[in-house]
Order: sequence, then C-alpha cells, then structure tokens
Amino acid sequence: MKVAVIGSPGDGDEILGILEALDKAGLESYGLKLHDSWITLSREQLEAHLLKATHYLLVATESNVASLWFAFAGGYGLGRETGIAIFRDNPRRELPRYLAELPVIDTLHELVAYYEAEREEWTLQEERRSARAALLEMGISYHADALSQCVAEGDSRAVELFLKAGFPPEARDKHGVTLLCLAARNKHRAVAEVLLERGASLDLQSEDRGFSPLMDAALAGSADLVELFLSRGADPDLVSKDSQTALVVAVGRDDAETVKLLLDFGADPDIADKLGLSARRYAKLFDKPDIVPLFDSVPPTRGREGPR
Repeated sequence: MKVAVIGSPGDGDEILGILEALDKAGLESYGLKLHDSWITLSREQLEAHLLKATHYLLVATESNVASLWFAFAGGYGLGRETGIAIFRDNPRRELPRYLAELPVIDTLHELVAYYEAEREEWTLQEERRSARAALLEMGISYHADALSQCVAEGDSRAVELFLKAGFPPEARDKHGVTLLCLAARNKHRAVAEVLLERGASLDLQSEDRGFSPLMDAALAGSADLVELFLSRGADPDLVSKDSQTALVVAVGRDDAETVKLLLDFGADPDIADKLGLSARRYAKLFDKPDIVPLFDSVPPTRGREGPR
C-alpha cells in the first residue's frame, strides 16, 4: 500500500507534516505537487506519478478546492476506484458536492488511524487477489466444488490458497460435509492442520451422518488425526445421528490404539447409542480381547441414554 499526498506547490508544509505522520506509522507514502501546468502533461506523464499509489489523499485548502487539478485528481481517483480521501486544513471548509461521499480527515491523529485501518483491509484484499491468481495459475477454478476436491485429494497448498482467497474454513461440500471432516475421512493431516490454523471448528458436525472430525478420523482408522484433534481440544463425547460416539466407532473397528487415545483424553465409555449400547458394552458383547482390558481402569459412569 502506498499513499500519494496530493496538493499544490504552496502546500509544502502541510504535505511534509502528513508524510512525516504516515512515515512514523510505518505507512509508505510520497508527496505530489500539481502545478497549473499539469493540464499540458500527457496521460502517460500523469499516470507515471499517479499509478505508483494505491491510495490518494487530497489536501483541501481554500485555494485548492476550486482548482482544476483538484477536480481532476478527485475524478481520477473515483474513476480508478482506488482508495481516495480528503485532508482539510480547516474543519469548516466546504468541499465540492461531487466529493461529498469521500472520507474527510481533519487531524493527523485521524489520518494515521484511517490509513492503518485501510492498510489492514488493503492487505487482506491483496492476499485474496494474489491467492485467486495463484489458483488460476495452478489450473484450479475458484469455486466450492474445487475446494472440496482439493481437500479430498490432500492438496494442502491449494486448500491454503482457497482460504486466503476468502473461503471460510468451516465451509461444507454439496452434501453438507465440513472440510475438516473431508480431510479426516481421507486421512490428510496436512490439510487438517491448514484448516485448523485458519480457524476451522473441531466440533462442527457434518449433515450426512452427524459425524464430527474426530468421529471421522476414528472411522478412518487414523490414530494420528485422532490424537491431533484431541490435543487441540475436540470434544470426545459428541454423538452422531445414531447417537454413537467416536469411542463406539473405534470399538466397532477393533482399533485398540484409538480407543486408548480417546480414553486417555477423558472419553466417556458408557454413553449409550440408539440401541442402548455403549462402547464398554459393545467391547464385551463382541469379545474384543485387546479392548476390554482398556476399560477396566475406567470407573463406570451414568453415561447418556440414547434415543428411545
């Protein structure tokens, strides 16, 4: 981001004060004094000065607001749809009606605060534009289905670009499956980490079967992802549409490693599913010798009853 502070030759002190304030705030800027001779310059000559900036600040003094260059600079900034604002040397100074919708700044303190906010927004928009361009260079279309496909295929670089381009980390595919659940179902840890870093919810459940990312990781047999989600604070006792927990899922797969992980992180072995059976009872019912002993050190709880 770069601010062009535009004034007339007589505004030297005003422009210098503005440039110093912006420089102290770490904002890149330069001064541009437009003489009456600006009208004789070619378009290329004018743009050589103006196109270097992403934002224009017009210095409005009594003489400037009625000048041709002021009207030109204001119209040029509006037409280019760049960030344009006005700095008044007098809070009571009236401005041309065609600039009535522009931000008006009266003090250096307001000026710095305004451009710090603009820098944050501009940086975000630039990141989004750059990410979309990078996706196109990779031959990837910028739409939701392409994002879901990249998650399922484990393309963490593309997924990161989609998120930088503006897609929310809690987006879902056309079946209502969250991106984090898709990553878990396909055992893509790198993608899961990208999503988590961008704020994806660990406990957001998919619409198809009501699984959380932790449940999907347990079903996929990915102890690595189970440990990742638990260590980040995933709720081990969430229930699916069938009222099954991740622990029930792990017992069903005869996955002693995942069962132990879940128990170590406080999973309740006595939550009943819609059949009235808990993880502990399933382990005993189906005589799973590697799993039953894991429950011996866990005192029985009241659990939660499944639907009747």
